[in-house]
Amino acid sequence: MKTNNTHSVIIILLLIFSFQIQSIVAQQLHKLQAYELIERQLIATTHIEHFEKLQIQDFQGRIKPVHTLALDLVRKIYGKDDFKYTNQSNQQQKLNATQVFLGMQFKPDSWQLLPCIKIEKTVNDTLTNLIPISPKGYAKPAQFFDFNGTYVLKKLVADAYAKAEGKRNTLDKNIIKIDERLNIIWAIFNGQFLRVFPNPTDTNNKWFAPKENTHFIGDDQLVYDKLIPSYLNQLQTGITTKNWDDANETVAIINEFQKKNAPNFLLSEKKIGWEISYNKQHIFFRSMMAYSLIGLLLLIVGFSEIFYTKKWIQISGTIILSLLVLIFIYHGFGIALRWYISGHAPWSNGYEATIFISWVGLLAGIIFSTKTKLPAASTALIAVCLMGIAHGNLMNPEITNLVPVLKSYWLMIHVAVITGSYGFLTMGSLLAFIVLICISLMNTKQKAIIMPKIVELTRINEKTTTIGLFMLTIGTFLGGVWANESWGRYWGWDPKETWALISIIIYSFVLHIRIIFKNNHLYTYNVFSLFALGSLIMTFFGVNYYLSGLHSYAKGDPVPIPTWIYIVIPSLMVLAFISKIKWKKLKLIA
Repeated sequence: MKTNNTHSVIIILLLIFSFQIQSIVAQQLHKLQAYELIERQLIATTHIEHFEKLQIQDFQGRIKPVHTLALDLVRKIYGKDDFKYTNQSNQQQKLNATQVFLGMQFKPDSWQLLPCIKIEKTVNDTLTNLIPISPKGYAKPAQFFDFNGTYVLKKLVADAYAKAEGKRNTLDKNIIKIDERLNIIWAIFNGQFLRVFPNPTDTNNKWFAPKENTHFIGDDQLVYDKLIPSYLNQLQTGITTKNWDDANETVAIINEFQKKNAPNFLLSEKKIGWEISYNKQHIFFRSMMAYSLIGLLLLIVGFSEIFYTKKWIQISGTIILSLLVLIFIYHGFGIALRWYISGHAPWSNGYEATIFISWVGLLAGIIFSTKTKLPAASTALIAVCLMGIAHGNLMNPEITNLVPVLKSYWLMIHVAVITGSYGFLTMGSLLAFIVLICISLMNTKQKAIIMPKIVELTRINEKTTTIGLFMLTIGTFLGGVWANESWGRYWGWDPKETWALISIIIYSFVLHIRIIFKNNHLYTYNVFSLFALGSLIMTFFGVNYYLSGLHSYAKGDPVPIPTWIYIVIPSLMVLAFISKIKWKKLKLIA
């Protein structure tokens, strides 16, 4: 009996061991297969540098370098700028966006078998039974279809689209996103995005991709029919022989074709170079990372200035502030470069407005940091929060053509003034937050040292809030003038207009607190200044993403309320309560 049991245990262990071996072998074969598929169509960067400068027209009609289009598409499909994979030596490698974009058209069969479609974690449980999902959250395009060619997400997609936009839950929205990614990748496989052939006979200046139904004049039709198939063969030759001269020459021929048929619509070489440089620099993301470090250091220095009067603290603050100014200039350079590339003021959508607000806020912080570093520190941290939101999933960084209603000089005036006011007003609210912290930490011995600092910070708050309120009011009136030109009425109680008016009323009340509470108004003013920021958040984010109106970027399609909101608001209320107790204890108010 014991012998039989021993044999059974050994057999079970051997089976388990064999299954583990099979699993390990399968994983290695999968990695090897993915590596071989990529290496089979790996297009050298020496050719990519030529191809990425080629001009192309997107489906919105904007002419831009291939590099920009490839980056936009890969971000939508893969969620990152580069496609990463593990090679035969188990080393991490990556393909840039242009290599991915061109590779998908050169070897679509290979890319169908690579995990390149991003799957959100919230839908993993729903899709696990339908398609295999990699541990990193990606799926292969071919796995979305069964052996009969049936689309496995057909029912889920149909159910999601059947619901009204406002009634779609997180699962529905993510299913629609995945469906869109799949449509994009199949369009790339079929060459539908390769719109590099302008037709001078087309009255709408539409550029065409290969195999579309169009007719060119004379020999241009032959070039259109034969050039891309020949180019794909040249790519294979380049991979085999490592000689890319023929492929580079074909790109040059397409470039000459464009100059001949659309000379008035092409970008200059200088503008192409700057746009590619803008794409590669990641100016705003790098600025955000720098602001997070410098802002934290300035915050430490600023609080140290309140409690200590050491010379080395002041010198350190001046050096760190100088570094902040340099990053601020770099940030401004990014805004100016985006303006040059797009051809219009870079605050026409949520992403651009958020980047601009953070820059104006920093401008206000630097201006008011002559005596204390806390204004600059606060605005640096504001910039980190705003730019973090801009680089999240909520906003799209893609440069697009202006919609007709925004093609007006009022875009530069009205929107700049309105969004600029948000930067000044937000700075005031964060200074109020710092004041309440100082009050909470203050004791009787420190009162003589800290109170002058609290008074100074409150005065700065009042000044920056005054500037912000003037800008918000003027911007709202200018918006009425623009509305009359565009929509034939000055005021229509649109959600954006209504909340702008509400913010004006609230901040007007905040500034008049020093008149209402003539004696010892410091605590009351800072509490109201802190919570007034809620109206501003609703005016910008709430209206844009939760309410339906002429100014709404998301057309009333709600996004989930961040969890941290439910933590921050009660925390601020607790801070206000604690500082109130401390304020009374120190007998600073009657």
